[in-house]
Amino acid sequence: MRKHNSDPARASPPSTVREEWSWNPTDDLKWVLEESGEFPDLPAFNSLTSEQVVPLRGGVDAATYLVRCPDRDVVVKLNTSGVEAEARALRAWRPFTERVPEVLSLGAVPSTGDRSIKYVVLTAMKNDQDEIVETAADYLKRAPAHARPVGRAVGAELHRMHQAVDKTGFGNFADSPGSERTYGTWSAYLEDFFVLHADFVRGFGIAEDRIEAARRFIETCPFVAEGRFLHGDVSIRNVGVHRYEPIEVGLFDPNPLSGDPSWDIAPVMNNAAFSELRFRWERVPPEPLTRDRELLAGIWECYSSEVAEESMLTAQLVQAVLQAQHRQRRLNHTQTDSLDVEVTHEFIRATLDRMAA
Repeated sequence: MRKHNSDPARASPPSTVREEWSWNPTDDLKWVLEESGEFPDLPAFNSLTSEQVVPLRGGVDAATYLVRCPDRDVVVKLNTSGVEAEARALRAWRPFTERVPEVLSLGAVPSTGDRSIKYVVLTAMKNDQDEIVETAADYLKRAPAHARPVGRAVGAELHRMHQAVDKTGFGNFADSPGSERTYGTWSAYLEDFFVLHADFVRGFGIAEDRIEAARRFIETCPFVAEGRFLHGDVSIRNVGVHRYEPIEVGLFDPNPLSGDPSWDIAPVMNNAAFSELRFRWERVPPEPLTRDRELLAGIWECYSSEVAEESMLTAQLVQAVLQAQHRQRRLNHTQTDSLDVEVTHEFIRATLDRMAA
């Protein structure tokens, strides 16, 4: 894996820690394609070719496939949880943007064991040439000078998506882990989240007074009064380029939740800040530095709503903790270096100092 990659923003919710497990999804996919009634235009599963059923990267624990039917291309996603939440968020966003997948069907595979496998069938995202969209990550590898226009398109698209309001509360919803608890305010959700991960922060020398100061800061932060449907995993890997001239993008593969828009912008801000810190220490520009700077500048140029500085700082702190944990796991598997982890720790220290000032 390439070092210094953009970090994911996927997060375990306050009331649960996601259990890692694996399963062979072939039988479940076979049932969806043969028995669900959604694919009368396909032959028997064993007759399908590798060009008709293509495995895709679909998040941390989902099995995702591009299925090419005679007159349509769709995406089938299988998982034990989060499928209903994704469908609900996608439906909430559709009135504001057509550049998210359309939900075609939602259901469950008949259970044969301890776990219930759910599925969602989505339209495949196509560009203006009727081809499967290229991710922004792949596009920027071959066109790095276009990072700011991509950022502008992401900012405009996020602003459209954040017009979708969830009046039921804050936090995780539908079948997402942790959805059994709905929060009355975004600050309560984030404080609970931070407390859940506080031991990790203490582990690299953060004093208890800084932990308590951060909790007080979060409690009094200004956030939106009504939750917005958030993507929850904003990354150039989850951005599809729908059009190149001018650039238009859509976001896919969400880890949705209801909260303040700052949550979706914070990981992009953090990636830029981490690259800046690494540059300051090494005096050699890390590969993503210019890209991350330009992406962030573009987002702010076209995200037309105000985001409170305090709410952004809080989102950056919690996202940085998650990003630090992710980088630590990569370090444990020798997929990055120790400096990649240390810059996240330094960023967390500096953010906590700002909150305590």
